[in-house]
Amino acid sequence: MGRPLRLLHVQLCASCRLTIHSSRRRFAARLNSSVRQQGEIVDTRSIFERLTRSEPVNLADLPEEFGIYALWDHERHIRYIGSTPKATEGFRTRIYSKHATGSEGRSHKFTQAYCTGRMWRYCKKLDDPAAAREQSIADADAAKKLRNAFIRKYCGASYVSIPRRSLPEPYFVSLTSLEFQLQAMAPSSMRLWEGIGFRPLPEPTPLVDRLLADLPHFAVGAERQHAIYKAHVLGAAA
Repeated sequence: MGRPLRLLHVQLCASCRLTIHSSRRRFAARLNSSVRQQGEIVDTRSIFERLTRSEPVNLADLPEEFGIYALWDHERHIRYIGSTPKATEGFRTRIYSKHATGSEGRSHKFTQAYCTGRMWRYCKKLDDPAAAREQSIADADAAKKLRNAFIRKYCGASYVSIPRRSLPEPYFVSLTSLEFQLQAMAPSSMRLWEGIGFRPLPEPTPLVDRLLADLPHFAVGAERQHAIYKAHVLGAAA
């Protein structure tokens, strides 16, 4: 890494927006001791710099490896720092399949951030139930597929693979603790998508127009979704 590595004192950040159960706090304390006893070495500053200074890659090019990642919006700004949570979800599965195409309100960051305008569909955790009664299944599906295509075309991610030998077992719990420490190092602009209650972005209209020129079969359904969105989401916020 170009300089002496230092011990990582894995700790949960008090400023994190996540609600942590007391048993998890006790585990984190034991984890600190475990790191010191095992002598494992992770340079958190180096990881943070690599993560935030690297050029984002296309989501389709992500490897199925494990570690820490950052999600970049369509304007090439980092909005979230996360970690691969389990052995069945490397970077590609976690980001390309879950964050990009998962459900709103379930910690799938890209899909919630871009649930907006012509890419909107009803989410019971975010929207007025009246909106659900107005949308059709086919139109909601068209808007969601348009959103999936938008995210995969215009958004990106950076990542740092973390070898298992670099952290004490259980590896994925240690990785989550490392995620919290890196989030605490980040400015607020890189933490806008934490939690499940953040509001979606305004529609990036020129980019959506450009995408619909390539995917015109989604246009009619997406426009009807947009009308519901303006009435029940923008109207409710006014």
